[in-house]
Amino acid sequence: MLQYEEKYNHMHFQRIRQWRKRGRTAVIQEAWNSFYDKEILARVAEESDMSEEFVKNHEENAVYSHIINVPIGHRFPGVDTEEIMTPEKLFMIQAHVIHELAAENESCIFVGRCADVVLKDHENCYSFFIHSPLEERIKRIVETEHVTERQAKKMIKQTDWERSSYHNYYTKQKWGDPGNYDLMINSARTGIQKAVEIIMDYVK
Repeated sequence: MLQYEEKYNHMHFQRIRQWRKRGRTAVIQEAWNSFYDKEILARVAEESDMSEEFVKNHEENAVYSHIINVPIGHRFPGVDTEEIMTPEKLFMIQAHVIHELAAENESCIFVGRCADVVLKDHENCYSFFIHSPLEERIKRIVETEHVTERQAKKMIKQTDWERSSYHNYYTKQKWGDPGNYDLMINSARTGIQKAVEIIMDYVK
């Protein structure tokens, strides 16, 4: 089981998306049975009887109007879907889906969505956090998204804020804290291919 997070630099997932474009996810996908990023949204939508667009718009952009302690890994049967769907309920359903997918696959990869905490007690689960300096992230987004440096910086700051707020709120643990991951990799130093190799060697 492989789970990892990364600061928004469009080299990793939003992150892994760029690996796909460059054809380098093949290295991982040959070794692992399943890769789950946006695929999780489709599964959540299916199981909750909501549109995928609704789930996409609310999963990491929720307005936290009221705080409750959501037990990580809480099972979906405990969620009352007859009432108004709240961000907390949506998270609980998503956590349930992640557990389901982990149980269905001998080996798989999860991208973000607090899977590092949701699966923290899962046997043979490894968590990685991929990061790089702000300057490198800006440069990459300018190249891949064809935006100005100012726009790229704004995109990065907004996405970092959304991801950290989401993770910190639901897990009560700090996003990017080294203590929450098996390994942290500076992709600006290693490059994409080397980062893949490091991860693959680590989980052998």
